[in-house]
Amino acid sequence: MLAPVAQTGLPRRLADAIAHSARPGKGEDARKAAEQLVAARDAGDPGRARRAAIKAKLAAPRSAWVREQLGLLAFDLNELHESTQELLAYRRLSGDHRHDPTIAESYRRQGKAARALDLIAELKRSDVPARVWVDAQIVRARALADTRRTDAALVLLKEAARDATGTDRVRVLEAIRDL
Repeated sequence: MLAPVAQTGLPRRLADAIAHSARPGKGEDARKAAEQLVAARDAGDPGRARRAAIKAKLAAPRSAWVREQLGLLAFDLNELHESTQELLAYRRLSGDHRHDPTIAESYRRQGKAARALDLIAELKRSDVPARVWVDAQIVRARALADTRRTDAALVLLKEAARDATGTDRVRVLEAIRDL
């Protein structure tokens, strides 16, 4: 009879990809750290999850998934510089732009509204899902407001509200109210 395999929150295929992207001899360390990250995140402990993500990054610095998780956890913990760096690394490794609004919001919260606007200007609507596009328009409007262009921000959000549906529309309308 075979021993039961412990089920973790990390799918086997992802665990294998993380181990494969690890430094030589560090595959098992990377896999364990990623499993700890998922367990801590699922338990609602972002600080412990971030520490596990840092361990995973040290073992597998070229893992897009690890860099993405670390960036999102850092954002949730208001570690904005770290969040920006990690999500930019994720973007370089994966070619995925769905976290561009989070990167831009990090820039904006650091007082770099112009940089946020530049990043969002690069984003193409066809490159991201509708929800991400709405997030990008909300961040763009906030950055415009930060640069004293509230009228342009309102025009942008009203246009976005016309195109949005469901909860996305509600989020845009709340952003208009908050300006």
